Amino acid sequence: MRNIRDIKRTIDRDIVKKIFSSKPNAIEFLQLYGYDIRQLYKQKSDELFNEIVRIWNYDDAKDKIRTLFKEKPKFINGLKGEETINILINEWKNLNLGNVGWPFSQGQFDNFVQHLNAENTSRLVKDEKVKLAAVRYRRIKEINTERNDFLETLVFLKNENIIPTLSHTRGVDFFINGESYDQKVAKSPTNEFKKDFGGHWKNFAINNPHKVAEYLYKHQDEGRFGASPRLFIVYLDEEVSPVRIRKIISEINLETPLKVTFDFKHINGGIKTYQTEAFVILLYN
Repeated sequence: MRNIRDIKRTIDRDIVKKIFSSKPNAIEFLQLYGYDIRQLYKQKSDELFNEIVRIWNYDDAKDKIRTLFKEKPKFINGLKGEETINILINEWKNLNLGNVGWPFSQGQFDNFVQHLNAENTSRLVKDEKVKLAAVRYRRIKEINTERNDFLETLVFLKNENIIPTLSHTRGVDFFINGESYDQKVAKSPTNEFKKDFGGHWKNFAINNPHKVAEYLYKHQDEGRFGASPRLFIVYLDEEVSPVRIRKIISEINLETPLKVTFDFKHINGGIKTYQTEAFVILLYN
């Protein structure tokens, strides 16, 4: 299964929506082609998206979208992401929220509450645990958004063959050489990877990035499952300095994706085999 959108060959309104996200973004883009802004504002969003489909030329659009992206909050936040992430991590520590991580898997809140209700504790204690989990969940989402924007900005600046989405869009962050990719940042190549490859797992990961991608697809949460092409940015060491991250990404060229085949055991539906493509950037000291 290869759910790949290739905008070099063709584009439709749904893909245009993913790239531009909003009417103001579409208007800014069409203005670069000399359209009258007063007439553009009179049109509905879908009419503007349809017009972009009609005039679409990949090479010309790529340069214009990259120019627009550099003016967007997503890019500007990414430039100062290193500082913002440090602030958020310090706030987490000052609030005594424990280890930085998810309080429960996405889509598993009901299970979390069920387990909590089964505990032999008072209702007030259970309520406090839910409040704490909610705060941790919101804050880890914020930290991950800032981290993703920081890394996405570094990747964008290094690779001229990238068209970014102009806002946060679920399922697509980049079009690389015209093909859609969702960026995923992982704190490790999974515990299963470390267990299976033992004490040499780190060197094995460095020499076999396709295997890292396979494990990340295979062992993803059911609630976040996806088999579409992804750009994985994977930490092999817990603490990697921003200087080191910048150096690694500066040496990466995103030209030829890895072919990945993986099996996934669905809660309902059993084991299914998927084929997809991925890029893998490994961060380590």
